Amino acid sequence: MATYTVTVAGRERYDGEKPYTYVTCDTQAINAVLRVMAHHRWENQDTDVIPIEVFVGEPAPNCGYFWNELRET
Repeated sequence: MATYTVTVAGRERYDGEKPYTYVTCDTQAINAVLRVMAHHRWENQDTDVIPIEVFVGEPAPNCGYFWNELRET
């Protein structure tokens, strides 16, 4: 399992809101993206969700943005 940072945007992007960033663990990047998209759809009752960015690892401590923790503890 690897740690991935995934950024997605839902309907809020049409109102100028910034996308949401999540950190999760999965076996492949595509699975991490699908997990985050499913969570964002369910949490926000929004079917209009698109992936923006994915990378291995978590954001740096001084990244300048907040991220949501989806890793299991």
